[in-house]
Amino acid sequence: MTTISDRRDTTDQPGGGPQSRLAGTTYLLRLALRTERFTTPVGVLVVPALYLSTAASLAPLYPDATSRAALADGSAANPVFRILLGPLRDTSGTAQIAVWRVGAFALLVVAIMIAATVTRHLRGPEATGRMELVRAGAIGAAAPLAAAAITATAAAVATGVLTGAAAALAGVPAPAATFLALQFVGAGLAATGVAAVVDQVVTTSRTAIATSAVVLLAAYLVRGIGDAVSGLAWMTWLSPLGWAERVDPLGDRAVSPFLACVALCAVGLGVAAAVGRRRDLGAGLVQPRPGPPVARWPISILGVTVRTMGGSLVPWMSGAFAYCLLVGLLTDSIDDLLGASEAAGDVLRDIGGGSGAASSDLVGALIDTVLGIMAIAASAAAVSVVGRLREDDRTGRVEVLLATAVSPGSRLLAAAATATVTATLVLLLAGVGLVAGAAAVGGTGPGVVDVLLGAVSQLPATLSVAAIAFAAYGFGTRWIALGWAAVVLDLLLGPLGTLIGAPQWLRDVAPHSHVPADTGASVPAAASSILVVVAAALLATGLWALRRRDLT
Repeated sequence: MTTISDRRDTTDQPGGGPQSRLAGTTYLLRLALRTERFTTPVGVLVVPALYLSTAASLAPLYPDATSRAALADGSAANPVFRILLGPLRDTSGTAQIAVWRVGAFALLVVAIMIAATVTRHLRGPEATGRMELVRAGAIGAAAPLAAAAITATAAAVATGVLTGAAAALAGVPAPAATFLALQFVGAGLAATGVAAVVDQVVTTSRTAIATSAVVLLAAYLVRGIGDAVSGLAWMTWLSPLGWAERVDPLGDRAVSPFLACVALCAVGLGVAAAVGRRRDLGAGLVQPRPGPPVARWPISILGVTVRTMGGSLVPWMSGAFAYCLLVGLLTDSIDDLLGASEAAGDVLRDIGGGSGAASSDLVGALIDTVLGIMAIAASAAAVSVVGRLREDDRTGRVEVLLATAVSPGSRLLAAAATATVTATLVLLLAGVGLVAGAAAVGGTGPGVVDVLLGAVSQLPATLSVAAIAFAAYGFGTRWIALGWAAVVLDLLLGPLGTLIGAPQWLRDVAPHSHVPADTGASVPAAASSILVVVAAALLATGLWALRRRDLT
């Protein structure tokens, strides 16, 4: 009689055949299909939707060849735009310009999304112990890696196909749209290989996603340097995202860079499979450091919350500063970039939403717009704190914590305090980045105090959005998705409400539509006070509900 353990030992034997090592892959794919029914489809639709909205918004801004040529000349002369977006190769229509506007940065977004998909199905189950239960059945040693790779590849292909279809619908010729699809598929495949290797090195899913994101961001910057600096174009060949860019759907339409991405994926999966067969389940090549032998004094729930969540919140703050620093470097050339298109300037002023003196010029409107977007990012950072609470609930760490003199309510309040400080730092660092970037290039615009006040004025609306997630957590961890939905709706109806043509009554639902970023103008005290009261009421609701439910 063959037992489950006998079948498992057979699949793990070094001499076992490929079929035995891949046994159960189909079952893991079915599991992935159920667990990814929301996250991956939403991620796949982001880039096609972004492309269509970008193409629609650009159509009235660059209606003729003169305005498009002026955009190309300004962008080609600006190294910051080349780093962010790459070179503009085709100005024959707004659909082609939209490919450039979305292109390089969207490749990074897709790559990080695909890497996170791999980690959710590979390192994630190992870190939480679920993989031990899965492998207790007739599941081969290589089946989890194969299932994660197939899921990520399917997501990459779907993203590429839908983006190519969106481009063709907007007016890009069919051959260029086909190679645009290959470009995104190549970026996704390269990210799959990178994430598969990273998941063998580290031991936690959060660290794995962060490491993969850092590797891909470094590849993005290396590609940008190759595009921006004359004589360093060869550096794009050092980056997998540079390979994807060199597919060049609007130019050479090369296949060899796509094949390089496929090769990186194959090599990465091969290395991951080899390492996975030689390590313990749940372990990694780099083991986490043990904690200090003596507890820090005094011990408080707030201190524990900051220490356990601080590392995951640093990327939000550093990313806000780095992005705004790059935007600040554009302030000295914004008039040249948009001066040929009055409509572009009008749209920028409308999105900025400001009415003060500082917003009457393009630099002030640009700063208002960026601060409005950063306010949404601060909301997302605060909501991610609630996500960490849910993770602690699922892994059982909260039971150890609450076995001490810590109540569920004090734990939620400590998380709320951490989220508030994080959102504040994201906004302040965004303002500092804008000011520092403008000062580095000698750009003119609002003063330091005005920019920082404009950033901090977004805090009440930001906290009211984050408070939705805290209230939802009080009723159950499955409701936390409402917090992320609130972030997305706030973005669409707040900073982007004018762009998408939302009616005013609908825009009034978004907290940030009541307190738009407006550097140089007075803070609307009444609206800010009401938003603070709303945030406090939502947090109180979460505390009330939390005391009346089981934590699990």
